[in-house]
Amino acid sequence: MAAVMNSVMEKLADLMGEEYEKHKTMRRDMAFLRDELRSMDAVLKKLAEAEEELDLPTVEWRNQVMDMAFDIEDSIDGFIHQVGDDANTGDAGFIAKIRHYVSELRARHHFTNQIQELKTRVIQVSERRKRYKTDEGSSRSRCVAVDPRVTALYTDAGNLVGIDGPTDELISLLEERGCASLQCLRVVSIVGFGGLGKTTVANEVYRKLGGQYNFKAFVSVSQRPDLLKLLNRIISKVGMPQLNHTIEVEDLIENVREYLKDKRYFLVIDDIWDASVWEILRCAFPDNQRGSKVITTTRIETVAKACCAYRREFIYRMKHLDDQNSTKLFFSRVGYACAQPLIEIADEILQKCGGLPLAIISIASLLASQPARSREQWKFVCSSLSSNLRTNPTLEGMRQVLKLSYNNLPPHLKTCLLYIGMYPEDHSIEKEDLVRLWVAEGFVGKLHDQDAEEAAGSYFNELVNRSMIQPTYTNYNGEVLRCKVHDMILDLIRQKSEEENFLRVIDNIHDIATSLQSRVRRLSLHFGFGASQGPTAAASLSMSHIRSFALFGNTCFMPPISEFKYIRVLNLKDWRSDGDDSIDLTPICKLFELRYLNVSREARLPARIRSLKRLETLDLDKLDGDVPSDIVELPCLLHLLVPYGKRLPDGICAMKSLRTLRSFDVGVNSVDNFKGLGELMNVKDLWITCTGTVPQQGIKDVLWSSIGKLISCKLRALTFPHFGPVNLPPPVAESDCLTISLTESNLEILAVSSTMFPQVPSWIGQHHKLSELSLTVNVLTQDDVDLLAQLLNLYHLELNIRKSLKERILIHSGAVAFPVLKYFTLSCFAPWLIFDTGAMPNLQTLRLNHHGRGLKRYGRFILEGIAHLLNLKEVHVVIFNGYSNGKARPGTTVADAEATYRNAINEHPGQHSIKVEVTLFCLVLTPPAFIYDSDEGEVVEESQ
Repeated sequence: MAAVMNSVMEKLADLMGEEYEKHKTMRRDMAFLRDELRSMDAVLKKLAEAEEELDLPTVEWRNQVMDMAFDIEDSIDGFIHQVGDDANTGDAGFIAKIRHYVSELRARHHFTNQIQELKTRVIQVSERRKRYKTDEGSSRSRCVAVDPRVTALYTDAGNLVGIDGPTDELISLLEERGCASLQCLRVVSIVGFGGLGKTTVANEVYRKLGGQYNFKAFVSVSQRPDLLKLLNRIISKVGMPQLNHTIEVEDLIENVREYLKDKRYFLVIDDIWDASVWEILRCAFPDNQRGSKVITTTRIETVAKACCAYRREFIYRMKHLDDQNSTKLFFSRVGYACAQPLIEIADEILQKCGGLPLAIISIASLLASQPARSREQWKFVCSSLSSNLRTNPTLEGMRQVLKLSYNNLPPHLKTCLLYIGMYPEDHSIEKEDLVRLWVAEGFVGKLHDQDAEEAAGSYFNELVNRSMIQPTYTNYNGEVLRCKVHDMILDLIRQKSEEENFLRVIDNIHDIATSLQSRVRRLSLHFGFGASQGPTAAASLSMSHIRSFALFGNTCFMPPISEFKYIRVLNLKDWRSDGDDSIDLTPICKLFELRYLNVSREARLPARIRSLKRLETLDLDKLDGDVPSDIVELPCLLHLLVPYGKRLPDGICAMKSLRTLRSFDVGVNSVDNFKGLGELMNVKDLWITCTGTVPQQGIKDVLWSSIGKLISCKLRALTFPHFGPVNLPPPVAESDCLTISLTESNLEILAVSSTMFPQVPSWIGQHHKLSELSLTVNVLTQDDVDLLAQLLNLYHLELNIRKSLKERILIHSGAVAFPVLKYFTLSCFAPWLIFDTGAMPNLQTLRLNHHGRGLKRYGRFILEGIAHLLNLKEVHVVIFNGYSNGKARPGTTVADAEATYRNAINEHPGQHSIKVEVTLFCLVLTPPAFIYDSDEGEVVEESQ
């Protein structure tokens, strides 16, 4: 809501500027609209902060205001675009001036009429608010639901399912690990999504350990706690005498602190929503060296960190129930007698519950309350689970847990979360895509020092921290790169979106026309097979008001692109079709407000797209034809992603705003573009590919020179993907251009799989911010490894060695030797390594790709000291037993390899918990990087 209101008020202010000084009537109307919308915006913000549900008249008034704001902005955008286009006409002389003057008069006349109509609407909406007093007493009167945490406190331990593991782990955190002395105050924080059972586990630990403490208390915190009442409850429960006179928070804290200073106490502070609340409460809990314990629970990661003084080892993250415990909990509520006939439907229901204990209990209770237990009835409940969650009183507890999490979000995060409703259930969402979509939609406000996409990235992380979205892929640096949304949160999002007319999701082609009557601005179509009637239905639809459109599934349905007059976002990344025809995107040149275009199907673009002045992201997986010749003239283009093998137009040096370029193909681009690449000073992410002829040495030097300039600016990620036999040669000498201004290098990711260096370049050691590195080298020496070990931020390392190691490589220990490395891949003839005591102290995953003959040659010495990798969790081995010179050779068996690696980790203190996985390839069609055996001087693998 705030995004469009802020945007339209800024544009109204612009129309009141000096450029429109002579149009006094228009300026007056703009001032009236601005002032009215400003007053309405203040009321909208007040309503957004209300915890209670709004009554229907207020909801209707709010939606009318938002619809009106969208229409005002559309009118302004259309007017500015038309006047601007006429001003930039290519005609010359007197005739051109006459045409421009006449066209501008028409545009102003049309715009004036639109504004008068909008002004009338504003007056009507304002009077309606006064007439019905929509902002007074706008909450729906309803019964207050019982806090579902209450039942968790009084559940018999024998009825709890899947709680033994978390309870034991939590007790271990409280009593065994961490501080040098167990007598110091220990604070452990439980964090997790609402409904995961944090309160239940905390209460079970409290029940088990509470008897060891004479002074104990279990108190729950609300979203906006009254600290006086909260502290008084603690006073009451620990047995402290009540204070009879009125007292301030500071005095209560001092009294509690004084009372507990010589006592051994055990406290559970349940459901903290704000770190500042904890910072106040903790002042009352003295560290008196008597072995006192405090457990806190929260849904928010940052709060959990604050509670345990940012000691990650004392954060316990609640996990979802596994399938076995989910089934056990479910049937413990509905009864085991009906298990077998309905087990298939039960599995489907449990999938929707996603391992959330509260959801399982709520839905099982709903089913248990049904008078009969038939397959048809359970199937009906399963298929209508979303609507049941909204309306059935039995599910009120689950509903309140979800709403509590949503209501606690600040307005900007609510908007960003609602937008995720565009995606289908269980869809894996890329953080990179979502961040760019939020920016394109205008959800990220103007900031002084922070880039808009960086701010949007922090929004994403905040939603993860608040357990509103679930990570599905996290890199070894702890950054969440993909996520999804729990089905029940998604249903809440969709419900709120419908209430606010924020977006609409349609999965039936016949519902489109009805849905569009509500003037929804964001539309997401989720179609499967069989939507072949699409083209006929699409022709009659009016889409001119749509701001954001997404299409998911396999369908031939697609509304005419020319209908999307004011569209900002066109997301066709997950649109599939059985047809082989490319999609015709030539009409996009008329979409003057388009900011984001992402297409996975083969697409045909217009020859010229200079009219897309606001385009920020152009992401094309396949392209039918050439890249538009005037793409270099787009002033706002930030991210350009085109298929391999596509030549960029000359003049890319003009694309000063560009931050992402994937890919720049050196086999097809011009020398002019090789030079121009070095002038793109804002590029942060660059992919260099080579699908054609490798450039000559002189041209190659120009390329490396340009890359060197970018590295000295803002370049964070440089990638040379592997392209089989066509490889790009490295710089000629160590003095080559990558050494320019290395002390100021921001390079964090360097992947040069398609370039083979003679050995690890010495300049690598000067890129101190490198966190991910992938290199292909001819040989590897001890000095090379020692050089890489000095990269203090390196957490991901991949080394491809073309020739077998001439000496055993020692991985040293020490404070500056691979201190944060968590992922290590080594591809070579044989991994002849030895790990020193304390080496790679944080390594979790070790991947080895080598030849079967290498295993036979070095035998048990292939990997020594693996027991010193104390944090190792998994070892993945790929062994190639191929043909050599067309002749089959006796290979290594999986059993031999597994035995060798198992023997290597037999001395590891955590040997039983380390996963060892061995894969055998008997024929290699595309040769790996490690094809040479330098000892025998022959090719081990050849391309077939």
